[in-house]
Amino acid sequence: MPETRIQSVNQYLSTIINSTQCDLPAPHWLPILCGSSNQLFRAQWDGRELVLRLNAPAEVAFGACREREAALLAQLAGPGWMPAVVQNQPQQGWLLMQWHGERVTQPLVASDQALLLAAVTQWQLVELNDERLTLDYTALFAAFEPRVAGLPLEAPLQALIQGAHKALASLPPVPQVVTHHDLHPGNLCQHEGQLVVLDWEYGALGNPWFDAAALYKHCGISAERLAMLPALAALDQATLNSGLARAVWLLEVLETLWYWVRGLNGTTLTMKDLMQQTIRLLKQ
Repeated sequence: MPETRIQSVNQYLSTIINSTQCDLPAPHWLPILCGSSNQLFRAQWDGRELVLRLNAPAEVAFGACREREAALLAQLAGPGWMPAVVQNQPQQGWLLMQWHGERVTQPLVASDQALLLAAVTQWQLVELNDERLTLDYTALFAAFEPRVAGLPLEAPLQALIQGAHKALASLPPVPQVVTHHDLHPGNLCQHEGQLVVLDWEYGALGNPWFDAAALYKHCGISAERLAMLPALAALDQATLNSGLARAVWLLEVLETLWYWVRGLNGTTLTMKDLMQQTIRLLKQ
């Protein structure tokens, strides 16, 4: 229950009060309008503005790995584009951060696109040698198979899963780098002129084609500008364009499968939309 986890957060904060001999009441957490999975709350406490994320259960945030996210947040901590973590308790289901600003406007303006490209460039250059951070795409695709069994359009959905395996294998080879895997304007905030990238629960050492596809499809960044990213810099423009088209298809397939297995709560999609999207992807 949210109340139990909020009590856990307040208990953690009370240890800070006790260690500093302060006498502060517990924060008054106010809900923040956010996406369709996690719950967000905001509070002012001890002169700081805090944001609390209550993690969605695994059946809603399908494919997320909280332990991997915690390791990644710790190893990437420092740059302004990373959320400033106060305390992370994935086993207790919460993440406490400093206030990271308001959501960016949509569609992204040119200045926000430039800041986002700069952030992706920086994290692609980070060298991390930690096998715990590597995403196993074969296991991810396989995990969808039992979850779509018995659903409407089961056979087409299984065909999409097999198509995703093939599409990933056919992408032009690129180096494995830090990859967010869920880049869209809803996960971007502005704070004091700095773009902050949130929700690293799908983040991993992985295939940068996924971030490139999201930057193109969700953030309006052109293929020509994507060519400047370190992970794609060795590709000629024709190869990049071809790979990007396949990567966008693969991204749309994974997004579609994700909604099939976790449901449409919190979205504007309807079942009719999802079925039409499934058939469209199969025909491409």
